[in-house]
Amino acid sequence: MHFIKCSNCGHFNEVKTEYLIFCSQCNKKLENNLTDWRKRNSDKSFDDYKQLICTTETNETSKVKVKSSRPKGLKYGIAFAVAFGLFFMIGYFAVGFLEKPTYNKAMMEIASEMNKSCPIMIDNATRLDNSIVLPDNVFQYNYTLVNMTKDSIMIDDLKNYLEPTIINFVKTNPDMKKMRDFKTTVNYYYKDKTGVYLFTISVKPEQYE
Repeated sequence: MHFIKCSNCGHFNEVKTEYLIFCSQCNKKLENNLTDWRKRNSDKSFDDYKQLICTTETNETSKVKVKSSRPKGLKYGIAFAVAFGLFFMIGYFAVGFLEKPTYNKAMMEIASEMNKSCPIMIDNATRLDNSIVLPDNVFQYNYTLVNMTKDSIMIDDLKNYLEPTIINFVKTNPDMKKMRDFKTTVNYYYKDKTGVYLFTISVKPEQYE
């Protein structure tokens, strides 16, 4: 097994997936997480990362430290993380799979591969539960805001804050090109910590063409 140490609390996080970004103990972003490391080492593989950056069970697990952490108060500042928390995964899978000719097959492969790592915490307030392929050329990401209840937020304000940023991302990010080429409607579906539906941000082809 391989681990990456949190510089904030000292916890050793087991590297089970390529999408480990936040410490499972204190929810702080891990320094040298794979996503950031790949930006500097685009020619390296996940195995290279584990060998070069991570520590192994034999020499580090005895040093594991645990530090309790209470969730901080939820502020609209987390909206940025909510909007962008999983966008890197969209690009990663889109590049790998959308080269295939059949749209439905490509989308099902993206959803299936992503769901192997779900549910996964994106930050201390946002969890990706799964992704699904819907009829009529729609791909949907299902999120839970784990610290929120429907009565504790102003839903319209939060949605209106996030929507322009999400639309701009889908419209301009190179990793979303294949989604745009297929004229896919991309949904971002949010519910609160009790499972109550909050809102959906739906990016349609006419919004990014």
